[in-house]
Amino acid sequence: MRAYALVEASQGEDAAAQANVAGVEAAAHGWDDVRVLVHFATSFVAAYAGQDGSAHIQAMVDIASRIEDPALYALSLAHTAARRVKSRQALDLTESPMSLLVRAVALLDGSSAPVVHRAAAMIEVANVSHALGLWELAAQQYELLAEAFGEDHDPRWSSTVHRQRRAVAFNRLDLALDWASEEAALGDWAAAGARAAASLPAGLEAIDAGWPPSWVSQYRRHLCLLAALAGSSGSSQCHLDPQWDDAATATIIAVSAAIRAARNGQTVRAARLADGHAERIDDELMPASTRLLCMSIAARQPGTPAVATAYSDELVMLRWNARINQMIGVRDAIAVERRRREHEQLRHQVLVDDLTGLANRRGYQAYLTGLLQPAIPAETDNQDGYAVMMIDVDHFKGVNDTFGHDIGDVVLARIAQVLASNVRPVDLAARLGGDEFVVILADVGPDVPEARARVILDAVRGHPWEEVAAGLTVSISIGVHTGGRQELPALLTDADRKLYHAKNEGRGRVAGHAAR
Repeated sequence: MRAYALVEASQGEDAAAQANVAGVEAAAHGWDDVRVLVHFATSFVAAYAGQDGSAHIQAMVDIASRIEDPALYALSLAHTAARRVKSRQALDLTESPMSLLVRAVALLDGSSAPVVHRAAAMIEVANVSHALGLWELAAQQYELLAEAFGEDHDPRWSSTVHRQRRAVAFNRLDLALDWASEEAALGDWAAAGARAAASLPAGLEAIDAGWPPSWVSQYRRHLCLLAALAGSSGSSQCHLDPQWDDAATATIIAVSAAIRAARNGQTVRAARLADGHAERIDDELMPASTRLLCMSIAARQPGTPAVATAYSDELVMLRWNARINQMIGVRDAIAVERRRREHEQLRHQVLVDDLTGLANRRGYQAYLTGLLQPAIPAETDNQDGYAVMMIDVDHFKGVNDTFGHDIGDVVLARIAQVLASNVRPVDLAARLGGDEFVVILADVGPDVPEARARVILDAVRGHPWEEVAAGLTVSISIGVHTGGRQELPALLTDADRKLYHAKNEGRGRVAGHAAR
């Protein structure tokens, strides 16, 4: 909750000191999910100070991918995409913002993460989609957010959800104004008016005492422009504070009047109202499409060559068609990514043991196939770079008979954790069935396998089994054999023979021998 409050605070003030304290506390407690959010907040702190926050964004990605939280990983990818869209510096675009966005959307499918994590990710996905002109995708995310907020959730998240609802209300209005302005620029005033009118009923009801003042002023200005696009007459729909008397407010009033005049077919009057304001509008005051609409209206002064306005209209149509084509392409890419993830999950289910999370027998066979095909020529193969450990739990039937099968399952899962912590990504730890495990170490020197086996042996023996069940003790026997890659099938047989020797010699020991 504090981390999400920090994320909000960091977007409107200098929260560097708070972020530093939170980062130290989260690291000290090992709260990796909180660390992701603190890096998220710190990236905003860096942007607020005009500094490079890319290191914090990369830290978000690294931590989120390690803890395997799909929602936080999606948030990290979407935030990376957002910064790449906004940055004007040279970046290492090994992966485009569009590709990052596609991956983030697919990651959120079926996520069971806490509502605040899912909402944070969907808000960022919507922001990136909006920035890229993928307005339909952004609107879809806001619909999904409304569903997520409507779910039953832990009441402790209520204040965080309320802050997220606030951000959604602001961002959704910004999207509606951008979209309706583009439709107006196309000359489709009916579509623009309908979209703008649909966003007006909530009006000022969305604003509460917790809104930052800068949000309130921009939100009210957006409402004023949307009222003009909707064709609302008078000032009842233009929610500007009468105490405001600045250039920004004057510009909003003039542009709103110009939009009303253009909507009513008063081209010359609209051009004169917009003239002198279009060039002073920046992206902070109103969305890009609204600014371009104002420029288009101002350009239609009497005497402007017809070819110039025709050229402007053609550019608007080309921009719109390019946006639609891009949206279609992204939808196709999302569909492909979803199928890829489904296949990956199915493959994972086929190759992974449900109880332990290690590879199962199929996964073990797939690993061997990958090592042995294509075969490496014998003269270049590393003849002592591979090791196989065959592992059995000593007297495992007695564990099941004495303590029950549920405790037996816990024992297998705990041993699997020990094995997993002692292998690298290039290695393999697998459960072949029952209490039988195998470990394959790749590219290791001759002294490593037996030493690693003894580490595993001691870790299992020293595990706090009393915490699992009173009176429970567990040991394992390990057979080890080493050799070259192409000898692996024989190594497995030899390691199994060594396991037999370890058990015959009293169990709870390592029996090893290198291939000659």
